[in-house]
Amino acid sequence: MNKMSYLNAINIGEIARPASTLDFSGSPGSFPLARYDLAKIRNVIGRDEIRRGPASIWRYWMLLPADNPAAAITMGEGYTPLVELRALGHQHLWLKDEGQNPSGSFKDRGASVGFTRYRELGVTALALNSTGNASAAWALYAARAGIRCVSFLPFDGQESTRKQCSLAGGEIHFVQDWPNVGSLVARECKAHGWLNVSALREPYRIEGKKTLAYEIAEQFDWRLPNAIVFPTGGGQGVLALYKGFQELRELGWITDPDPKLIITQYAGCAPITKAFRENQDKCEPWGAIDILSGGMKSPNPVSGPAILALLRRTRGTAVAVTNEEALAAESEMCRAEGVFICPEVATTLVGVRKAVESGAVAENDRVVLIGTATGLKSLSHVRDPMA
Repeated sequence: MNKMSYLNAINIGEIARPASTLDFSGSPGSFPLARYDLAKIRNVIGRDEIRRGPASIWRYWMLLPADNPAAAITMGEGYTPLVELRALGHQHLWLKDEGQNPSGSFKDRGASVGFTRYRELGVTALALNSTGNASAAWALYAARAGIRCVSFLPFDGQESTRKQCSLAGGEIHFVQDWPNVGSLVARECKAHGWLNVSALREPYRIEGKKTLAYEIAEQFDWRLPNAIVFPTGGGQGVLALYKGFQELRELGWITDPDPKLIITQYAGCAPITKAFRENQDKCEPWGAIDILSGGMKSPNPVSGPAILALLRRTRGTAVAVTNEEALAAESEMCRAEGVFICPEVATTLVGVRKAVESGAVAENDRVVLIGTATGLKSLSHVRDPMA
C-alpha cells in the first residue's frame, strides 16, 4: 500500500474543514463526511489496482482516510464472503456474512479506519455509546492501537460485548436511561477531554463501513444487486453503504443504479419504519422500547431524515419485525443454510419476504442481506431444540 492520501476535507453540512481537523461540530442534525479527490484517483488508479491489494478493507486504501495505509490498525477485517442462500424461498439471495470479522461484527470496519486515522492525528482517548457490537470492536482495536477507549453500554446488553470490552482493557459505564445516552456521552467527553466517536459524531466510522459497498460491487464483478436488506438501528451502516456506491459511480467503476434499500427494525423500536409508513420526513422519538437485548436499540436516530430520503429515492421500503419473527427466522436460516447469525440479521429474511409480499421487491430480484454479526454474539437468545 502506498503512503499517500487522497482525502480532501471533512464536510459538515455546508461547512468544509481541513482533512486534519478534530472539530466535527455542526448544526443540529448534521453529521461529518470525508471527501476525496475522486477525479485524481480516477486518473491514476483503476479497478485492477484493487486485485493486488490485501484481502481486507485496506485493498481500497486509495479511498480511505489514512496518510500511511501501510501502518493501518488492522486485524484483516473485511473481504467477507457473499454466501448464496438457495433454500430460503427467494430465487436470487445472498448473505454478506460480516460475522466472520475479527470481533464478530461489521463494526470492525469502522474501528480499523477510525483508529488508523486517530492515531495519525495524535488522539489518546476516545469514548462512544453503543448497544454492543461497536463498543466491542472499538475496545479490541483500541488495545491494538494503544489508545484509551471508554464505552457506555445499556444495562441489558449482551454478555459477549461486556466480556470483549473488559478483556481488551476497555473502560465500561452502564447506563439505565438509554434514550438520553447521547447527551450523557457528550457531557463526559467535554469534561474529560475525550474524543466522542459515537455514531455520526465523527466521519471515520462511515469510511470503514462504506467498504461494504466496494466489496459487494467487486464480488458481483462490478455489478450491483437489485435490492439490499439492512438491519437498522442508528443507521450509520446504511448511509455508509450508499456513500460507497456513490463514490464508485463517480469513479466510473460501476454504472448500475443504486439497489432498492430495504431496512428492517424491531417492531418494539422502529422510529424510521413508523415515519416511512406515515410519509414523514423525520422521525419522532420512540417511546417504550420492547426488543431483544443487543443491537437496533436507537429510539431517535440522527440518521432518520437521510435514511427516509434514501428509502424513497431508491423505491425501497421499511419493515417492522417482531421479536418472535426474528427468532424463528434465526432458527430457519441455521437449519436450512447452516449460517449462524444473530436475531438482528434474521430480521432481514423476514424483511425480504414482506417486501416481496408488498411488491417492493420482485421474486426474481437479486437481493443481498447484510449479515451484520455472528450468532455467537447473542447466545442468550438461541433456542435449543434439544431442551
